[in-house]
Amino acid sequence: MINGTEIEQNLQQIAEMLVLNGTLTECPGLVHGKMGIAVFFFHYAQHTSNELFADYAMDVIGEMLNQIHVNSPADYEKGLAGIGVGIDYLIRNNFLDVEDDICEDFDQRMVRAVMYDPWQDFSQYNGLTGYGRYWITRLRYPAPSVQARECLMRITALIEEKLLEISVEEQTDVYCFLHDLQEISGFEFCKSLLEQCRNWNLQSADMKGKMDMAFKQIPDLDMEKSPAGTGLLTGYAGEGMLRLTAINQTNRLWLNLL
Repeated sequence: MINGTEIEQNLQQIAEMLVLNGTLTECPGLVHGKMGIAVFFFHYAQHTSNELFADYAMDVIGEMLNQIHVNSPADYEKGLAGIGVGIDYLIRNNFLDVEDDICEDFDQRMVRAVMYDPWQDFSQYNGLTGYGRYWITRLRYPAPSVQARECLMRITALIEEKLLEISVEEQTDVYCFLHDLQEISGFEFCKSLLEQCRNWNLQSADMKGKMDMAFKQIPDLDMEKSPAGTGLLTGYAGEGMLRLTAINQTNRLWLNLL
């Protein structure tokens, strides 16, 4: 296991690499792209007390917003759903203080994704539960809350209709989505759907144990052998967040983004 000094050195290397490549990253999304890089830099700015890193995070967000258009992909992994959830995460953690609703321009595209577009599956990264994650965040805002409830009702109706056809690979995403939704006023009926899912052998049952082990055995950072990308899941931003968590400079709530 690497020690605290090594982790600090790693974090500096990761930050330098991302400063060079962050705005050049093609993907605007949360899981693999600019949104995830911005999440890392806001946390790193807080850790170092260096506002220049927060300024850079804002630059990355600005470049990301410049890429978005009316027909941008709606998916969670690389598109608007994940970007919206990422922005909401930054606002709730006091990294962004915005008077304007940044995601207001996303809403019509996300309504179209749920109500009218063909949908791929029920997965979080590419399917309906990812859209649902976006709309859960929009419930907190008065103006889009009506649309949010309509879209969430549509998604839950499709889950109920297709429940017996949901693949093993998608079951954990569906269960976690329904679990979070049933805790929100007006969606208590999701408890009955959760009850119907009780026989699913969910793949995430031992996830906490695996994650605890990951934080205890963080591998050395080999800058000669680059991570798969720059994002949160398999890239430098994720490597950085893992190390910030290991030295207790952030909690594990960021993992909910993945």
